[in-house]
Amino acid sequence: MNYPSSVLSVVEEFRLQADKKRGQCFLTDNNILNLIPEIASVDKNDIVIEIGAGPGNLTSRLCQKAYHVAAFEIDRNLFPIYEKYFKDANVTFYMQDFLKADVIEVIKKASPADGGTPKKIKVVANIPYYITSPIIEKILYSEIAYSDVLLLIQKDVADRILAKPGSKDYSILSAACAFKADVSSVKTIGGQCFVPRPDVDSALVRFAPKKSLIGNEIPEYSVFAILKSAFNQRRKVALNSIANNIVRISEINKYPADFVKFLKNGDLKKMFELFFAQAGINLLARAEDLTPENYIAVAAQLISRWNETK
Repeated sequence: MNYPSSVLSVVEEFRLQADKKRGQCFLTDNNILNLIPEIASVDKNDIVIEIGAGPGNLTSRLCQKAYHVAAFEIDRNLFPIYEKYFKDANVTFYMQDFLKADVIEVIKKASPADGGTPKKIKVVANIPYYITSPIIEKILYSEIAYSDVLLLIQKDVADRILAKPGSKDYSILSAACAFKADVSSVKTIGGQCFVPRPDVDSALVRFAPKKSLIGNEIPEYSVFAILKSAFNQRRKVALNSIANNIVRISEINKYPADFVKFLKNGDLKKMFELFFAQAGINLLARAEDLTPENYIAVAAQLISRWNETK
């Protein structure tokens, strides 16, 4: 592999135009590009998943460190770059939407053919900003045991992910990530490091996967039914928002029919008042005041009540 030292020369060579609809911005700062694999501690024991390979500038660095790289990219205009500069490299490019991909199958194909020592699976990517939340959800809520996840994302999204209960930025995304990972901000990266220059800064964020706070005793959908219902009217008292919205939210998200039926047959306002009181939650608390543990506690009581009616 003989990838050029400057991605700008690749952009010029292939006359690339960033696709605004896809939120493309090419990371051009070599110091940052070299730093990312180091921060992720990528080595020859790793299979790395890259989402949004772009012109291959980060991919080339990952290939130098990893056992194998599986890179997703949907822009067919970029594939001539891969054909020229990555012909014999330890990377497989997929012209496929990561959100629709069978990542388990991709990992199997990237694993040693002789069934040797299993490799660690990491995600290291400068992900498309317009689908940040779905990508993070797919990563954290998959059955794949990722050892590390390092993502370059828009800073305002990072702020929402890292927000703590009680703050204005605290959101569904904040809690959803906290359920599954220890999240930390590694580095802020200014817009001057990209071409074209974005209007906002970016942030390199680590998601260290952990055992789910939700556990196995209650279904995840019950927690999300409550979480999404509370934030559906975040300016109102959380228990009122939950009682008013949980049936509709559950139907929209196609949660199990018998769960929805149970909700329809209950006095939701009275039930959730009791659940809040038993969990020690202020009855006047708003959605952003509840911790991830609070949402799980309320869901556990809801499932317990449902089980009593069966």
